[in-house]
Amino acid sequence: MASACRLSCNLCDDPGSLDEADEVVEINCNVRRFAAERFVVWRCRNCRSIHSRDVLDLNPYYDGYPFQKQHVNFVWRLISRAYLRRLKAAGLRRSHELLDYGCGSGLLVNWLRSKGYRRARGVDAYSPGHGDRATLQRKYDFVVVQDVIEHVEEPAELLDELTSLTRPGGLICIGTPNAEAIDLTHPRQYVHSLHQPYHVHVLSEAALRALARTRGLCVERCYHTAYADTFTPGINVRFGYHYAGLFDNTLDLAFEPPRWSLRLLTPSAAWLALFGRLRPVRSEMTLFFRTPE
Repeated sequence: MASACRLSCNLCDDPGSLDEADEVVEINCNVRRFAAERFVVWRCRNCRSIHSRDVLDLNPYYDGYPFQKQHVNFVWRLISRAYLRRLKAAGLRRSHELLDYGCGSGLLVNWLRSKGYRRARGVDAYSPGHGDRATLQRKYDFVVVQDVIEHVEEPAELLDELTSLTRPGGLICIGTPNAEAIDLTHPRQYVHSLHQPYHVHVLSEAALRALARTRGLCVERCYHTAYADTFTPGINVRFGYHYAGLFDNTLDLAFEPPRWSLRLLTPSAAWLALFGRLRPVRSEMTLFFRTPE
């Protein structure tokens, strides 16, 4: 049960409020255990970010969270290689100290170390193996923050911490949904980007850039497509969303053995499996920020 409501935006200088929001919609949870529950989101009229209305105790929702079932397999390696290519294009070298902030069980950190990035570390307050706060007493050349900032109550405070963890001239890589690319007139199409009630604030690109700018962070590069888009048949976000929609459209499907349906043989499904990357989903963004020298 909600104990309070988020009545105003905490991301911009001229915050919009729930009362004056033009876009207020209800959407179901995309995790199977809670799929029958519905949640309200609203968009700030100024920065266009999207906020979850109700302040909830999320501990019961994170119990048995599907991402906890993630493990290393062919698909995970394929997607991780695509992610690493982005980091390398931004300048990551094996000699750099890298922090995966919000690393979960540490799969990415362990994989990077196996690839020669032996100075990679991870921290996650909710992971038994990566909760050592001493990791946050160091400074890093690279700090990667994938699918974290939208989960926290105060994104500005997280940016302050990330900046303090990064060496002068270092890079912060933030991957998160982009509220500007989410059409709330068709919320069911964006159930996975909205990911209620887990995504507390879905930032617009404008809001994220503004928060970074006030901290002296400069945008080095920006992607408006998901790193999970590959040319391997069936491994792209557009096909993944289509596949999920053929069943119960929950996040759980991504961490379960593949299911079969005759509808996977339709021409449209085959086209998406082979060429879905050519129609990328734009509701994800990755920005690389350079800290002041």
